[in-house]
Order: sequence, then C-alpha cells, then structure tokens
Amino acid sequence: MKKVFILSLILLLCVGCTRIDNTDNYDIIVNSTLKSSQKFVNTASLGYKYYLPLGVSKVYDKDYNQKFKTDNVYIYLYVDVVSYYYHNNLNFNEEDSVDSYYYHKINNSGKVGYIKIAEEKDDIYFIKIVYNYAKVETYVPKTKIDTILANSMIILNSIDYNDNLIKKILDDEYFSSVDKEYKIKKPEDAKSKFSEYLSEYVQDEESVIPDLPEY
Repeated sequence: MKKVFILSLILLLCVGCTRIDNTDNYDIIVNSTLKSSQKFVNTASLGYKYYLPLGVSKVYDKDYNQKFKTDNVYIYLYVDVVSYYYHNNLNFNEEDSVDSYYYHKINNSGKVGYIKIAEEKDDIYFIKIVYNYAKVETYVPKTKIDTILANSMIILNSIDYNDNLIKKILDDEYFSSVDKEYKIKKPEDAKSKFSEYLSEYVQDEESVIPDLPEY
C-alpha cells in the first residue's frame, strides 16, 4: 500500500513540475503507471477489485459501473468482466485517433488499449481510456488533465479479476444485457455525443449496460 501511495505522489509531483500543454508529460504518467509491478487493491466490486487513489471518492457503484469524484471532476468506470472471462480481443476504433489532442496506444505485457484526449469547447477536454477490459471516461479542464489521467490509469492498471466468481456469475446467468445507453452529465454545448455503448471488446455482439443516474 505504501508503494502505491509513493507512485501516486510521484505522478502528481510530475504534474506540478511540467508545463500543462506538454503532452510528453502524459507519456510519463502512463508509462510510470504501467511499469509498476506492485499491485494493491482497496476496493471490491462484483467479480473484481481495484485500487482507489487517495483523494478519489466513490459516489456510485452498481456491479460493473462506478462513478468517482475528485477535485470537482467526475470519472466514470465501466468494467467488462464478460470480455475478460472469454478473452475477447479489443476492437480499436481508428476514428478515435483522428483530431485528438492526445492519442496513445497501450500494449503492456499483452494487455492492449488506448488513451484518447480530445478538446471539446471552452478549455474542456474529453478523456477516454480503454485498458485491462475496462473503460474510463470523463470531461475535465485542461489544467486538470494530468492528475485525472494519473488517477484513472492507477485505477485501470490495478483492476484484479476474480475468475471463480465471474464464472459463477456467468453460470448463474447473473449478467444480462439490457438495451440501454450509458448516460453521464457533460458540459453544456459540448461538441461530441457522450452517450454511447461502452463495451468495445465483444466482437460478435454488443454489450450494453444500465443507465447511470444524472447528478
């Protein structure tokens, strides 16, 4: 636990020592997180557990969907345990790399994913991270990109799946698809459509999830 705190502190210190508009800093944050061999968890959910960094609070938790708050920014997490269990390959959406402020493909010991940061409007940026059979999405001011990226990567990289429990859930047909969209609050007049189906791993059929409440 101490080493995770130290890693978090180092990442946040990097944030304070570099220019906000230097996207090389994002590479430092991502690579530092992925290189960490120490995996600690402090929060459990249905079929998985993860590490919630200091200063990040959980405000919503429903099976495979969590909503966090830190520094007046909401972070939305969706975990795809079905795709994890069946080892479905990630379908990269090449359109995500177009017109991005920052785009980074992840390949870490066979775990693949990507990070997209896109400018929306009035200095608001959309962050989307797909990694470790999970997805994070958020809207954030430019001045907070570094800290939100660091916290999001720590959460995603720490996710530890419980194979036995997931198998039981699937055997009991606990997981059922519901034809609804994932809805989260976005800045007024934002350019992009933010309601979307979250599962990008399933190749043969789409997985969709229950609505999250608006705050």
